[in-house]
Amino acid sequence: MSKPPSILLLVAILAVLAIFGVVGARYQLNKHSESTLEQLALVRSDIAAMPEQERAFLVELALTCNVVERQPVRAEVVACLRSVPKNASATERLDRLLAPAPGIGQ
Repeated sequence: MSKPPSILLLVAILAVLAIFGVVGARYQLNKHSESTLEQLALVRSDIAAMPEQERAFLVELALTCNVVERQPVRAEVVACLRSVPKNASATERLDRLLAPAPGIGQ
């Protein structure tokens, strides 16, 4: 008769799987974040330089509408951001953020 695997071996296997899971999850999260910011850069090329609250607002809308599933085209990104249900003040805020900056052709 063969012996069942030891508890220590099972714990070691679970630890290795947990490490791979954490590393994989971080990689996917970073990849998703980069993709989201790349999509938003199609709408606002200055996304990295924007004030934190404005950038967070756009990122929240982008994550809510799952912008990374859309084509990387400005019109698709704008349609995605506009598709998120919001109140009148949030709609005005989005319109202001989507308006081209003076002197910047979009």
